[in-house]
Amino acid sequence: MELTEELQGRVVIVTARGRLDGNTCQAFGARLEKLTAGAQPRLLVDFSGIEFVSSAGLRVVLSLIKRVKGAHGTLALCAVRPPVREVLDITGFTAMLDMHASRAEGIAALA
Repeated sequence: MELTEELQGRVVIVTARGRLDGNTCQAFGARLEKLTAGAQPRLLVDFSGIEFVSSAGLRVVLSLIKRVKGAHGTLALCAVRPPVREVLDITGFTAMLDMHASRAEGIAALA
């Protein structure tokens, strides 16, 4: 998995590419946990490059949701591909996350 970060105002944007599965979820989780360590984090994860999410990947996302909410912050996803969106819908994750169709919409919502 490839992760890149950029800061736009107070919003940290993480672009993820590859598969979020048992092989990559620990690195993904560790990197994003560092980004949510401050008070009231605002994190937008661009999922346009995520082609697959396993149950291990979902556990990491759930952990991040809890961590960000505990810090009174915001975690949002943008540009989620239809197969991944279907997994998030079926598992109930879309109800727990801010979801945006595009990066621009996500940034505007978190800014």
